[in-house]
Amino acid sequence: MGSTPTERASADGHPAAGRPLPEFVDWLFGVVIALSGLFLIVDGSVLAFTVDRGLLAEGIEDGTITVAVGTTELTDAESITVADAVVSWVGPGLLLTGGGLVLFAIGYVVVRHRAHRRARTGESVSSFGTFAVLGAVTTVVLSFIPVSPVSPAVGGALAGYLERNESDRTVSVGALAGLLPTLPLCSTLLFVFVGLLSGLFAIGQAGNAIVVGTIMLLSVGLVATVGAGLGALGGYVGGRLADRRGATD
Repeated sequence: MGSTPTERASADGHPAAGRPLPEFVDWLFGVVIALSGLFLIVDGSVLAFTVDRGLLAEGIEDGTITVAVGTTELTDAESITVADAVVSWVGPGLLLTGGGLVLFAIGYVVVRHRAHRRARTGESVSSFGTFAVLGAVTTVVLSFIPVSPVSPAVGGALAGYLERNESDRTVSVGALAGLLPTLPLCSTLLFVFVGLLSGLFAIGQAGNAIVVGTIMLLSVGLVATVGAGLGALGGYVGGRLADRRGATD
């Protein structure tokens, strides 16, 4: 009996790239990503259009809200200026980030649909992107439970394990799986960064603005690097586990 595309094995005993994962899996991922984007859009809309600046000012003036930069506590007037600047930037930032996620979800589903259409004609199709997104979704889900510090490694391991059945790109798919979930967070932090800087410069706190800005930029880089690094490590481990399984089968 002839082998199907998913049954063909490469020279090292691993299946060659063939049929992608079922299309409903891609649709499921697309829906999850789009819903996440819509959630951010709702939050951004609340900040951008419904936050009462008057109530914000009252909260600062009566001590309910305290704004401090490092060890420096700002005056009420300075706090109002900085808080207003942050809200003014974070609201649109969440809107743009959420919109980006929705567009990514639509683009992902369209690209994967075309891949499935090619697969139905007998063409070999890679599932690299699907495995990376699966690892990213796993990372996000696990981030809500106690194993969250290593969730990128777990998501990367899953992606690497599955990718090893198609190619040797286990480390790269793991790194992508770990990096993807950090992008919305990094995007939001960048808008917080711009809001803080604009507010601090507006009140003449240029020195603090430079310090805070540097720390936030380093934080954004660290978040992305750690996510990708843990994902890459997980991808390597997942690939090794797949190799062991292949050796015992």
